Amino acid sequence: MRDIIYIENKHFVGITKDSFKLKNVVDETERYFPFDEVDYLIFDSHSSFISERVITTCVENNIGLIFCDKTHTPQLLMTSIYGQNERFKRQSKQLAMSKKTKGRIWQKIIKTKINNQADCLKYIVKNDEVSDIVRSIGKTVTEGDKNNHEAYAARVYFSNLFGKSFKRGRYDDIINSSLNYGYAILRSAIRKELVIYGLEPSWGIHHVSTENPFNLSDDIIEVYRPFLDALVVELLNNNESEELDIELKKEIIKVLFEKCVVDNKVYSLLDAIKVTIKSFVSCVDKNSATGLKLPTFIEEGR
Repeated sequence: MRDIIYIENKHFVGITKDSFKLKNVVDETERYFPFDEVDYLIFDSHSSFISERVITTCVENNIGLIFCDKTHTPQLLMTSIYGQNERFKRQSKQLAMSKKTKGRIWQKIIKTKINNQADCLKYIVKNDEVSDIVRSIGKTVTEGDKNNHEAYAARVYFSNLFGKSFKRGRYDDIINSSLNYGYAILRSAIRKELVIYGLEPSWGIHHVSTENPFNLSDDIIEVYRPFLDALVVELLNNNESEELDIELKKEIIKVLFEKCVVDNKVYSLLDAIKVTIKSFVSCVDKNSATGLKLPTFIEEGR
């Protein structure tokens, strides 16, 4: 598990030997982070400076660069296609995946997502009855989720997680703002891994919008959403602020350090995403849903 460096104040970010050098322009303090200990640099300040060497170093070391907009929301992810010798071959296989394989992969994703939602209700809300109802919905998901059990489960899930009056969407209330910010962080981490393996993020297995350059990222993220939901519930229960401020965003970013189980092993979400994408690549290469590895909650929750 490597570090995520969050840069919010006015800094100059440069390179010294085998480390990133972060110098606070205001108080002139300096911090150093070795390249091999960093997964992401997140810039949440429009007054910071970055050298060209930082960009090339990130490219060479597969370190993600995320830049936030004026609302502090992740807006740009810079990733590398450096060294992807099989990019064309892999994307050709991705495009040639059969409808049946895509349907079975989506079935696995939605079944696991709904089970994770049930666990979230069980461990976070402490509501076994509703948890069992949601879990039962997941048991009847068919290939491709043709009957849209995902939406049915979501209605039950969100109304019990955040209250009957809650409406999920791109709204500016504190709950939706927190969820949307966290989902953006997860989506960025997923997209980075997809690109590293030479996959095309816009070619989804279920999401197929011509206006969405991240359809595949939005497919994979579904199974990871409940972990962010659980974190947001706990953060908001201990936060008196009515808006998504910088301090809350710092806590939400830590979702990548939350624990989960994949293939009977405990991982951080950031490492679990890498395992999931690697297994998905195998599915693409074999044109088969067999072997897809997805995260679940650890026993007794977070």
